[in-house]
Amino acid sequence: MLKIMTLADGARSTLDNGRGEKIKLIDDRLTQTLDLHHNTLFPHGGKGRYHRHSKADNVYIVTGGTGELIADGVTHRVSKGQIIFIPAGMPHSLSNPGEENFSIFEIYAPAGADFDFIPVEE
Repeated sequence: MLKIMTLADGARSTLDNGRGEKIKLIDDRLTQTLDLHHNTLFPHGGKGRYHRHSKADNVYIVTGGTGELIADGVTHRVSKGQIIFIPAGMPHSLSNPGEENFSIFEIYAPAGADFDFIPVEE
């Protein structure tokens, strides 16, 4: 099924601890093979939970601002225009310590029943 949409069409929800907003665009309502959503992390909104996905690769496409990515124990500064690939199994978390909104498109594949969220100790 072809689906053409805008960010305004997506279902909006609040990220954990009020640290930002998620807009779901493509998920198991359309396909089991990938998930796409847009996240906006608010300035100083708190750290994301350190976690991994056992089967799903993860891609961030940074569309605005600057954020902090911790991946496999290493801290990286990421910013607008960058594309980040996080392979399945790699622990990671994302936060916005900056002064402006930080926004990304986030893709998971596979998704659906193969997508999981496994907390990891830092």
